[in-house]
Amino acid sequence: MKAKIFSHHQLIGTTDLQVGDKAIGSLFGEFIPTALYSDKVQRHVWRFWQTNAPDYQKWHSLWLNVQLENGIFLFPQGGYSIDDIERCPEEPKRIDIVGVNHKIIDDFFLTNPPRPFTEEPWVELNIEQKIGFENELKKELGIERQSFFRFFNQRSKHVLSDADFSAFCRDQRNDDVLFEIRKQGLDKQFALVHLTWTGKKEKNNYPYTTFCADFDEFKHSIMYPDKVDWED
Repeated sequence: MKAKIFSHHQLIGTTDLQVGDKAIGSLFGEFIPTALYSDKVQRHVWRFWQTNAPDYQKWHSLWLNVQLENGIFLFPQGGYSIDDIERCPEEPKRIDIVGVNHKIIDDFFLTNPPRPFTEEPWVELNIEQKIGFENELKKELGIERQSFFRFFNQRSKHVLSDADFSAFCRDQRNDDVLFEIRKQGLDKQFALVHLTWTGKKEKNNYPYTTFCADFDEFKHSIMYPDKVDWED
């Protein structure tokens, strides 16, 4: 399946992804860079591969995002790597993605034709919306500006404050956004969040959040009933 690769919100390349080892959620494909990749990103990739002690903090600061042609943004547990060695400039470049949810692989790579991603009123995101929703959630959780006094406020911490999350899709009727999440000790894969758009830390367990075990539960309990209401 074709996919776009972004660094922050800028398109740096494309690829045609194939399934590698399904057991570990592996996808790979030839990375076709844009001029922006060569200008802004490539030197960081070269430096990453030139050291025996890679700086993963700098690597994560590239904020790589991969979006499939159907609109899904991947949220791999193992992350991304781009094989691009400075001393081999003419060699084909490759992107590897590890730890992709097996349902993504089953539904959109191994099923022919692929299953639909969203049903109206739920719609896919573009890269600007994805980053915007994630930044707003960080603000409402108060995890962008943490201070010494956060240690005295643990009891009022929102359940998502110490979770990793990636915006997945949205309800075009309101401010509900579905986030794929990862949090130690929480056996839920998705959180439906009603953003308040205050741009600051909320109180009393806001923004309001409900959880779904997986995307199938979200589809059957929320998206499909919303579709019926939308069409009536």
